[in-house]
Amino acid sequence: MAARPEILAPAGSREALTAAVRCGADAVYLGGTAYSARAGAANFDLDALREAAAFCRLYGVKIHLAVNTLMRDSELEGLAAYLREAVPLVDACIVQDLGAVSLLHGMFPDLPIHASTQMSLHSPAGAREAAALGCSRVVAAREMSRDDLAALCREPVEVEVFVHGALCMSVSGQCSFSAAVGGRSANRGKCAQACRLPWRTPGGRDPAALSLKDLSLVSHVQTLAEMGVASFKIEGRMKRPEYVAAAVTAVRQALDGQTPDMERLRAVFSRSGFTDGYFTGRKKDMFGTRRKEDVTAAAGVLGELSRLYERPRKCAVLDTSLTLRSGAPSVLTASDRDGRSVTVQGDVPAVPERAPLRQEVLAKSMAKLGDTIYLPGETVLDDTDGLFLSAAQCNALRRDAVAQMDALRIAEHTPVYPYHETPVLPSARRTRGETSVRLHVRTKGQLDAARDTGHTVCIPLTMAAQCAPAMSIWLESPRIIADEDAYAAKLAALRAAGWQHLVCHNLADIRLGREAGLTLHGGFGLNVANRRTAAVLADLGLADVCASIELDGRGIRALSDVLPAEGFVYGRLPLMLFRVCPIKAHDGCRRHDCYMTDRTARQFPLLCSGHYQELCNAERLWLAGDRLFEDGPEILGLYFTDEPPARIGEVLAAYRDGAGDAPKARTKGMYHGGGLR
Repeated sequence: MAARPEILAPAGSREALTAAVRCGADAVYLGGTAYSARAGAANFDLDALREAAAFCRLYGVKIHLAVNTLMRDSELEGLAAYLREAVPLVDACIVQDLGAVSLLHGMFPDLPIHASTQMSLHSPAGAREAAALGCSRVVAAREMSRDDLAALCREPVEVEVFVHGALCMSVSGQCSFSAAVGGRSANRGKCAQACRLPWRTPGGRDPAALSLKDLSLVSHVQTLAEMGVASFKIEGRMKRPEYVAAAVTAVRQALDGQTPDMERLRAVFSRSGFTDGYFTGRKKDMFGTRRKEDVTAAAGVLGELSRLYERPRKCAVLDTSLTLRSGAPSVLTASDRDGRSVTVQGDVPAVPERAPLRQEVLAKSMAKLGDTIYLPGETVLDDTDGLFLSAAQCNALRRDAVAQMDALRIAEHTPVYPYHETPVLPSARRTRGETSVRLHVRTKGQLDAARDTGHTVCIPLTMAAQCAPAMSIWLESPRIIADEDAYAAKLAALRAAGWQHLVCHNLADIRLGREAGLTLHGGFGLNVANRRTAAVLADLGLADVCASIELDGRGIRALSDVLPAEGFVYGRLPLMLFRVCPIKAHDGCRRHDCYMTDRTARQFPLLCSGHYQELCNAERLWLAGDRLFEDGPEILGLYFTDEPPARIGEVLAAYRDGAGDAPKARTKGMYHGGGLR
């Protein structure tokens, strides 16, 4: 029989932590004051983390530490020092950055590492690749369907699923809007929630066309449990403790077969209600905003919810036995029903002037457990020798016994992970090669113009049928795999037909591309931000990598110490990746001339790839004149989306000559001031 799934609650503050634990969470996840993807939460410094660890372990509740930001090279030494202090206080770490996964696994090989939802893992092959890197659990992408999750659960790795809380419009880990437009990186925990701002589709009927309702799969937890989901995760490290109490209580009740109070859950926080659209495939009613009535509804339930966690949760029964001997200290033994036992000594009993200590008096003292996690059990007055102990002396014995039992529980629930000294950054450095150019195109006309330039051309895998295989033409994987079996078969067929190179955007692409015998190259979707990550990808067989589009020029160049590194230096930066089309949802499918308009009236192209959409920047990244051929990335990545074919030659000439016909709407992007700073 499968183990009961854990209920994993957010703890953005000590108050939220208390609410989660006292309402029945099996585990909590929290962040430190750095390296956490919720920088705006209260979070926990090391002293607060020690206190939180003791509190949780008293209840037998696990702590998962979020270390889930992208890391720069300059941060890895500090990260290693932090992990040496923090890991002994926690039960698992949630990690996004592949370099951080490698570092953590090297330092603490026995520590459970959970692949963050920021890794954008959404298929079995991705889970297998994460497991091979040392991850014991995968936090599934929130956009997965029932069938997707069922397939993931058949893999030999734990699966964690978000069952309640906010939904980002973009696939987690694939949103750079906040960084590109406002300098606040979501991959660094500083998301400005640009998708919640006013946006309009071409039809313009909804002023908040990128705002999704909150997710709730509470009604599906039994189905998820039967699939084999290991952990039910609640989003909300920025939420108040009453929200945490309501969500934990609802999930626990649903898991126990009870009927949760969904109206109360909706009242404490929602955006026009809830959605299960990704899970069920019913995506027509997924959009919503935080309305006035949503805000005012919370006032009526906060007091009721705060009472759910105002007192300790009882989770053990304490049996006690007292022995009194003339001239010797009093001895109290306390035992719980799980085999734990402690013995404490107290005052020497006195010869009574009237009556000796009575059973009912002792029982009354032993039952005073209101501010503890214990319920009173059997009380035995083993032998008194006709002696007397006052109620105050009995109370002191009880307090000492409870303190020792608390310490015993905390010690038993504290894991020990042996530490191994591990180099932080790769020591070997390769010699940088000659600067080369890589052209990424999306249309047949662009391909025809690009293939005569003498540079490598990358085309969407779906365009393979439009041209013959060639050494200078590489295939680029889709950013989301809709049908992994069909995708794997397609890769095998393409390799057999003579195609040799694949640009990978996800761990699944790497595994499946390697199994197909293709030469692999890293795409920007892998979020490569440091040399240790580049080394991990080199070990996985990649010939080169594309740097995170949030990395600055200096950071991009440093990656070439490990592998040839591409920098995204021209084109419309990809800002968000969608699994539900806002235009189709609000206006109906247009199929062409698709764009979103923000509150400043700028138009952002929306590129459709069938089962996913990419929102691109309104302005093109333009770095011509920045001496890129002399002092830029080893590989210059030029990305063409809606440009006419003739523009490819013009852009190449401008970058080669350092001047040219610059687009009117242009940006320097993050190249001179990366979002990962």
